[in-house]
Amino acid sequence: MTFNFRIGLAGLAALLLVLPAPVRGQEVPENLKGNGTLRGKVVDENGKNVPKPKITLVNPAANASLTVEGKGNGDFEAKNIKSGAWKMVVETPNYVTVRQDVNVAEGKSDKISVVSKNDASPELLEKATALAQAGDLAGARTEYLQVLEAHPELTSINRYVAFTYGREGNTAEALKYLDAALVGTPDDTAMLQLAADSAIKLGQFPKASGYLQKVDYTTLTDSAPFVNMAIQFINGKRQADAIPLLDKLIGRWPDTADLYFFRGYANMGLQKQQEAKPDLEKYLQLAPEGSHAADVKKILQENIK
Repeated sequence: MTFNFRIGLAGLAALLLVLPAPVRGQEVPENLKGNGTLRGKVVDENGKNVPKPKITLVNPAANASLTVEGKGNGDFEAKNIKSGAWKMVVETPNYVTVRQDVNVAEGKSDKISVVSKNDASPELLEKATALAQAGDLAGARTEYLQVLEAHPELTSINRYVAFTYGREGNTAEALKYLDAALVGTPDDTAMLQLAADSAIKLGQFPKASGYLQKVDYTTLTDSAPFVNMAIQFINGKRQADAIPLLDKLIGRWPDTADLYFFRGYANMGLQKQQEAKPDLEKYLQLAPEGSHAADVKKILQENIK
């Protein structure tokens, strides 16, 4: 059985090259509601305000997250949330992503300060950005590389170069520049995701697994790109690489039926029927009428004793 489910570098590049990911207002799920408040301000290394940061808060105990949009002056606030330990991810275009542990107190808390280093200069990239938007990828790439030569400290420019190659379908060159971007921000989840996807496309499965091992799965809000990669591992007869990834995804999304199906299917490919059995049974428990239910029932009846 081969699965067709893929989000490629070129498609993601079209979304990420110029525009930041959309940010929604604060929405507190029921299992995260409480009497705590987290207040803070995001500034750069010179103390200047970082405008409109995207704040993702992950509660490890509840295995759930929420997103808050900061203000133009860098201020942010998350109200009516559980007190205790949280993980925080701060993302702003042209700034280094910040990941840190925070403690949320009951009631109104003191404001915390978050420092996010400026990693690019919009005015320097204005011409390159315009060329990229106009579809002149080669011209945009030339401009990006010229800026990077003049300002080697702006390591994030490498990702834009990678995206131009990705949109042209040149995955090998895209991966080279993704690696260069990761030197500056080795824990950037978006870059690790794209690098892993590119390595899989090139058939470099061990290298892809290396990128995926560095991802902080507790901070993810979307499983689809990683499920896609697990499927590509399985289709490439790399079930042993798929299973650790699926372990991480199940830890983050324990009620997602398809994750158990794919892990069970991967173990079946490794002739580990007894390891596969509980996952396939869990799939039927969560999705008795799911799209894979008929296949799972047949496997359990005919292939696992």
